Amino acid sequence: MINYNFFSEIRFKYILFSILGLIAVYLCQSASKDWSNYQWLFSIDNQKSWTQMLSEFSIFKEPAYFVLSKLGGEVIGFSLFMGIITIITLVIKLNYLSKIVDSVPAACFFYFCLYFFLFDTTVLRVAYATALVIPAFYFLQHKRISLSFLLVGLASQIHLTTIAFMIIYPLYWVRQLNFVVLGIFILSPILIWIDFSAFDWLIRFSMIFTDKYQFYARPELLQQQNSTGLYFYFIGFYYLLVAGIYFYLRDEILTDPFKRVMASIAMLGVIIMCLLHDNVAVGARLGELFLISTVLLLSWVYLNARAKQQLLIQISMIVVFSSYAVARFFYLFPNFFE
Repeated sequence: MINYNFFSEIRFKYILFSILGLIAVYLCQSASKDWSNYQWLFSIDNQKSWTQMLSEFSIFKEPAYFVLSKLGGEVIGFSLFMGIITIITLVIKLNYLSKIVDSVPAACFFYFCLYFFLFDTTVLRVAYATALVIPAFYFLQHKRISLSFLLVGLASQIHLTTIAFMIIYPLYWVRQLNFVVLGIFILSPILIWIDFSAFDWLIRFSMIFTDKYQFYARPELLQQQNSTGLYFYFIGFYYLLVAGIYFYLRDEILTDPFKRVMASIAMLGVIIMCLLHDNVAVGARLGELFLISTVLLLSWVYLNARAKQQLLIQISMIVVFSSYAVARFFYLFPNFFE
């Protein structure tokens, strides 16, 4: 007998994902300040011949994005191509997030609140790269290590920074490393207090592979950042959030290797922001990249609270993260309603 309820649920899920994708495309191409940068990059590549493009090929120059965007832009137009890719990658992410936590509503809610406006409507290359990283998490959860490893490698060809997710494999195999991360996480606010920064070291190290990150070291950029001082409150918010998640899920984290890795990734996100507290652009972007695991962690917290009928925790999470989403929207699109 055909299970019509099952097919109805599947249809509803993908309709929901696609609607969110269409909203992302509209916001990105009509209101995002970053969209003009993507058009500018495409215009540069569009002036190059394919022979020149292929002669410049390097695994450190994110060829998967630039080659495919040039090809897609030439065939169907850049805006249409990027719109299609935005929808497809968002559907992939939400599908695998919901598989990992076994809940479509929880996965959609926390991804929407924390990352939808940041990634899928603004920082598109990171959005596309994480559409491979999240399935890599799923396959790690199911012990398909080779496929997971391959997906992270492919993600780095869209956005080089995602190569940092290779850390999940030693964390998965060597249990003790997670406790080292926990210890550093506990002490990480001291780095801000003593004004210790790893920014210069990071720039020098990255120059071994690429010079693209030198952009973030420009004096005029450094002088303009964190003028309101909100970045330190942002770090504090995530420090307390990750600490609270770890405490609430401590039994599961200690017994489940996958959840332990996700918790460690979130803690590394906070550690990175503390290490790079003097450079908001780099610290926030790297930190929030790792903090994508909080979508999974918060989903597990919410589902546990629902199973235990802890209504106050459920309501608090909905209110706090809905407010976070609204704040993120107005921060990224301050003139949207004008």
